[in-house]
Amino acid sequence: MSRDFASFMASITGDSAELKIKELMEILDTVTQIIMNSTDRLFGQFAELESNIHGTMTRVVNLESRPIPTAAAPGQAAPIAPAAAAPAPAPRPAPTPMSPVSARSALQGELKALFAKRKQQ
Repeated sequence: MSRDFASFMASITGDSAELKIKELMEILDTVTQIIMNSTDRLFGQFAELESNIHGTMTRVVNLESRPIPTAAAPGQAAPIAPAAAAPAPAPRPAPTPMSPVSARSALQGELKALFAKRKQQ
């Protein structure tokens, strides 16, 4: 990848500054999209993992709250298992992921402002 970038930079050495800036803006936009898509996938995987953990914790709590069956001798009543000591804690609400569109547009807006400022100088 670094060779590709180096060859790209070598190919645009004779071009105008405006064309160079346009090409670099396209590269930055592509990199930004890759990063945003990766973070979206990571947020989805974290949400799925949190859901799996929550489901597992619910099953564990349900299993712990069941009475323990014991074998009773003939003619004797089965002992009653003690009740659960404390109720299960309430599940935490799922975190709300950041909107990738607003972050992307904010970044592009900042880049446009920087390039416009540079162009005016």
